[in-house]
Amino acid sequence: MIVNCAHDWELHCHSQYSDGSLGLQALFELAQQNGVAHLALTDHDTTAGYRAAMDNTLVPDGLTLYPATELSCIWNKRTLHVVGLGIDAFSEAWLKVEASYNHRREKRFQRIVYLLTRAGLTIDEAVIRQQALPGPPARPHIAKYLVDTGQIKNLASVYKRWLGQGQIGDVKSHWPEMVEAVDAIQRCGGIAVIAHPHRYKLTWTKARELVADFTAAGGKGIEVACIGIHPEFSKFLVDQAQQHNLYISGGSDFHHPDSAWLKLGKYPMWPNHAATVKDWLLAKYKPVT
Repeated sequence: MIVNCAHDWELHCHSQYSDGSLGLQALFELAQQNGVAHLALTDHDTTAGYRAAMDNTLVPDGLTLYPATELSCIWNKRTLHVVGLGIDAFSEAWLKVEASYNHRREKRFQRIVYLLTRAGLTIDEAVIRQQALPGPPARPHIAKYLVDTGQIKNLASVYKRWLGQGQIGDVKSHWPEMVEAVDAIQRCGGIAVIAHPHRYKLTWTKARELVADFTAAGGKGIEVACIGIHPEFSKFLVDQAQQHNLYISGGSDFHHPDSAWLKLGKYPMWPNHAATVKDWLLAKYKPVT
């Protein structure tokens, strides 16, 4: 594995507006403590956290916050994640995309609650929704509720018996196809980046196919500096990025401060011989003089 290093750019992280555990102010404070000066908040399928930060002037001096998201989508019947950087988070076009994703997530949540209740568990939907705020309710919130109410002994048991693959609460999400997700990001002023490609368990042949299809769809980047990626696979992805004229990207995919292996702003080194999404963001948000 590649050694993780501290960076002043963090382009993949999450807050309470999706499945992260930190509020915005705590996240920004931690970023600055860890030496991060440029932060893209990539909450799942939303930029609500970015809008709240800007509306309430929460971004501290010395930290640049970029609008971003991590969209769920389907490619060849696989669920993938595509990071969108530089999205026009307040635009009508983006708010329509976000509303569509919120609708899909709400339908999934309601179906899970129905199935678990029918199976004999007690679910107080209002409590779960309150605990999920400011983000939408999802599987992690249901799992925590079941443990907190003493119905299941621990989170591992919740997923093993109720919410994991093939279990009663395993409700598949009907995400849009990858080409739709990439198009949505582009229409809203951003660039699309394949998130953590090493997690999809692709052969190198399949990885080449993904990069080619992603590029054909209008994708512009791929994460190569990711925690847990094999050095040879990272080098392979850099080569693929250069062949397809893609930017390279990276980040910690931070969710929780108590995680032993995912630390905000700490991930493998960026290759020094490829164009990076940092260049694109700096060009788009260059201060007007």
